[in-house]
Amino acid sequence: CSPRLHNASFAALPVLGVHCTAAQVSREMGKCGSKVGSVTVPAPVLLGQQAISPEEHQRKSDSSKSAVTAAATRPDLVDLRYPIPDSFRPSNNEEPQLSNTPVTVQVLSSSKENNFGTKGTVVFLHGAGGTAQEYRELWNSGGIDVPSGFTIVFVQTPRTSKWMIPSSNWAAKPDTLVGQVDDDVVILKHVLYELQKQAGGYSKLWLCGRSQGACLSALLAVAGVGKTVAGAFCIAATALPQLKTIPSDSGIYTPPSQAKVAAMRLGFYSGSNDTYFTENQEHPEDSSGTFPLLKKTLTKLGFFSGDRECHFWIKSGATHTSIGPSQSIGGEAFKVLFAFIQGQDPTEAGVKGVRAWSG
Repeated sequence: CSPRLHNASFAALPVLGVHCTAAQVSREMGKCGSKVGSVTVPAPVLLGQQAISPEEHQRKSDSSKSAVTAAATRPDLVDLRYPIPDSFRPSNNEEPQLSNTPVTVQVLSSSKENNFGTKGTVVFLHGAGGTAQEYRELWNSGGIDVPSGFTIVFVQTPRTSKWMIPSSNWAAKPDTLVGQVDDDVVILKHVLYELQKQAGGYSKLWLCGRSQGACLSALLAVAGVGKTVAGAFCIAATALPQLKTIPSDSGIYTPPSQAKVAAMRLGFYSGSNDTYFTENQEHPEDSSGTFPLLKKTLTKLGFFSGDRECHFWIKSGATHTSIGPSQSIGGEAFKVLFAFIQGQDPTEAGVKGVRAWSG
């Protein structure tokens, strides 16, 4: 069939492989397909874009509608509250301060109490610019897919904002940073003690987060929690001072045992253009970037010795912000996270531009 297009912009388009009638041209550019007899002719490419057949377009439309329907019908996150013992006394009162004392921590859970997934529980700590409520909104919009058998919980910082002072102040206020991180670890250890009761033990907990929350997750998994958790997956993270040199006299931290080193799985995921935690705008893969720092720090503690598993992944082109997950960016990063947790290849999680880094 030869096209007789009334719209001048359509008439000027180069059409490859087949001619179509105007009725066969989809309303969306590049979605024209044709059949000759019983043989399907490949859809043409318009304006340099990959064409989508009507069948594929319908499939994606149905999938999108299903996601919207699922989001509309899924239960809201459950609001859990965990009071910290009255005996807790913060060691630092600088901003961001603890908003109330005694401290109570809010946790938003995908499962009700006494009904956590049997395969594992992801404990996710938000970044400095995020909140647990933001992930509730992403959850309600259908932006977070949790595999069957798993629970995910989002922990809200009990401070007025953030988990600690911003990284731009770390060098100038090292004592403030250490004090706030110590207090956060004490608080979160209590929260994890309560959550492990729901999850079926510490071995079912995955400590995860982004940015500041990811830094805390790595520290908690390696040295904060004495028991061995299933592992940690840290998005856009760096090594906090207490991870670089584990304090021996604070009573808060415990160097990892050989059994913990052997049993616990660690994963790290950052954008190739993330320079947030470095002094001279180094990228994660640079010699002074966050990945070599984390690898060196954890190798000294006994991790990564002799195993063949990959522990670091890069998303090409992503920055500290655009790596996500967040309400504005979306939940793609959770696909990479859950692929790692389930022992799958994060580069095959359906997120474009993800590649492994080994150093």
